[in-house]
Amino acid sequence: MDAVNPFCRCLLAVALAAIIGCTTDGTSVSKARGQMPPDPRSPIAPIAPIAPVVASTPVTGSPVAGTPVGPDVQKAGYSTALTETKGLELLKSGVPQIKVVALVGATNLVTDQEVVEAVRQHLSELNVIDPSMRAQKEKEMYAAELRRIIARELILDEMYTKLKKSGKAAAIDDIKDYAGKAADFTVRGIRKNFPSDEIFQEYMNSQGQSIPVLRRQFERQTMANEYVRSVLKDKARSPGFADMRDYYDKHPDEFKNTDKVLWLDIFISYGRHPTPQAAYAHAQSIFQTAALGADFPALSKKHDNGVSGQQGGIGIGHVRGEIKPEDVEATVWSLQPGDVSDPIPTPAGYHIVKVVKREFAGQRAFDAKVQNEVREKLLRKYRDTEEQKMIEELWRRGPVRLIEN
Repeated sequence: MDAVNPFCRCLLAVALAAIIGCTTDGTSVSKARGQMPPDPRSPIAPIAPIAPVVASTPVTGSPVAGTPVGPDVQKAGYSTALTETKGLELLKSGVPQIKVVALVGATNLVTDQEVVEAVRQHLSELNVIDPSMRAQKEKEMYAAELRRIIARELILDEMYTKLKKSGKAAAIDDIKDYAGKAADFTVRGIRKNFPSDEIFQEYMNSQGQSIPVLRRQFERQTMANEYVRSVLKDKARSPGFADMRDYYDKHPDEFKNTDKVLWLDIFISYGRHPTPQAAYAHAQSIFQTAALGADFPALSKKHDNGVSGQQGGIGIGHVRGEIKPEDVEATVWSLQPGDVSDPIPTPAGYHIVKVVKREFAGQRAFDAKVQNEVREKLLRKYRDTEEQKMIEELWRRGPVRLIEN
């Protein structure tokens, strides 16, 4: 496995830790005031290719390397990663290549393509919406994704500014290298679900998405997440026992068990014996051996005429309504852990079942395991609150320019 080197993460943490104490002087690099983006002007086409167009408003400054571009750029001989110089030249030249919807700070571009593809990652959610409501939902999702991406770029702009002011601009390359490796690892993990690169590419095309944009999203979100984690690690308060107990009492639905069972099965088929009576006699003999404490998985492997013997004797289904065959479900739920059933008749033969483990429906006890779960929930809640405060402050003072097209 070529997972991201943990040592690289340590280098990233050191680089970020070095800048946490640095503060900006409050001087904005642009005269544009931070503003939340309005709703988009038109709905998203779910699968249609993105039409490559440029921003009609001139953009000052230079784009960040790695800004995604349309396929026409590749045909023209450009890399999918724009250099700062080429990106600016494309914008100023008016060549129809990219559509910029926001400029964050001096250099960070947000393209319509990235926002649209972020929306298309929610196609499963869109597909269940009433067609008459879909256009409005797409507009709402576009606005939400635009705000999220701008917030991410505000965080990165803050990180770059602090690194440069602390004289550690060289650390930017180390941070990008770590995030790039993490993004590559994530994309390769997704790719492994497909038999070939071609099929993976076809699937991405069918969803109206592109691998370069997907990789960019992973890369830049990783950088933003690491910076936020470093900044907030000492700010979010730690929950006490009273906080945890209060959360547990106020959210009982989050700590409920459903009925679950782990059970073993041996199936004796009528077809493997001359008569049903012979099949029953064989099943009864196996039951008696199992009831005396014999190794049930071993008996299943030796005698089972179904699929359980091939998977350690484990029966099919673990929750109510999923136990197969249905003829044995009532018996499975009636047994206690360790119990072995008499041969259960079904249309195809006899089943002998043993329950290994049961979880009963009801409220989980406020034990050490649940307390740890509550603590993690509260820590995430506190961190999310602090992160939202941080983002709101960046919105207030950070330069965000929305590009009207």
